[in-house]
Amino acid sequence: MSNFFKGVRLYNGLAILLSIALLAGCTPGTELLNRVPVHSVNFEVLDSNGEPLQGATVESSNGKSTSTDENGMATLRFGTVGVHNVTVSASDHLPTRMTVTLPTDNNELKTARLAQQVDYSGLTSGFAQMSGAQLYPMMFTYLFNSFGYNMELTDYKAGEWTKWRLVTEEDDEDDTLVMRKAFLNETDDGQQWWQIQLFEEDGTTASYTAEVLFDTNKSSIRRYREQIGDNDPQEKPVTENWYSQPNRLTQESIEGAIEERDVQIEVPDGTYSADLVNFGVSPGVNLKIWRVLDVPGGTVQYSTEQEDEMVYKSQLVDYGTDADTILGSY
Repeated sequence: MSNFFKGVRLYNGLAILLSIALLAGCTPGTELLNRVPVHSVNFEVLDSNGEPLQGATVESSNGKSTSTDENGMATLRFGTVGVHNVTVSASDHLPTRMTVTLPTDNNELKTARLAQQVDYSGLTSGFAQMSGAQLYPMMFTYLFNSFGYNMELTDYKAGEWTKWRLVTEEDDEDDTLVMRKAFLNETDDGQQWWQIQLFEEDGTTASYTAEVLFDTNKSSIRRYREQIGDNDPQEKPVTENWYSQPNRLTQESIEGAIEERDVQIEVPDGTYSADLVNFGVSPGVNLKIWRVLDVPGGTVQYSTEQEDEMVYKSQLVDYGTDADTILGSY
């Protein structure tokens, strides 16, 4: 029998004993409560440079919440077994989400890296001064996930790419970030090479290019190569737990969140008929996705809104099928 089911049986058995004791008017209720197993999971919260983040909030889906200490460490305790979603957030950083499974993850250490909240003012001119450790987490957050959820509603095929325009509430829509992601190829053992690029204001000259080797299902990053401006490409060091894997939405969850079908949505690439998918990620905050299944990834726009005010949105600019390595990564 697995540890998971042993934990379930132990927990249920203790709950039954406690109920019997209380119904019988016995006094050992408190003693039995103290014997109910309480599982703990430890969390290490780092910024994009690998430095500890003090005061970050670590909150589970069952309402438990705590903050990290000066070493970026925090511990959550769970009185029930099963799967729990955990949200990690910090001031001036982008949040991330992960899952823990109990009792399997009891006493395990989970690492969350939070990308810096981007100040878009003057960002393009400052690319040369930014390191890959700062650029990649920021770009990954906007290209691959939102609130820790995978924004690819359908799978990319090798060679497929999409280019995106990122608009924030303060931005003029003519002065925005343009980024591109591409699925380059898949190795014999199921690992995947992806490419991301950040463009100058003209939308055609790449200021930054990275090619990243993901393990199966993007569970971890195994290699990372980058080129900033006209500098030579570099192989960058990659450590375990360098990033947090986005949570993949179930098809049932996507279908259940469809607010309206055949909505006309205009993006830089044109006008599409889309399914509007609307998730409430927290009170007053919504994640909206416009799904079009015949484009790579199945999405033409996604946005975050707070109290019905747009915080940021990513819009499809262009897409194609001819992506290949630029940095000679394979």
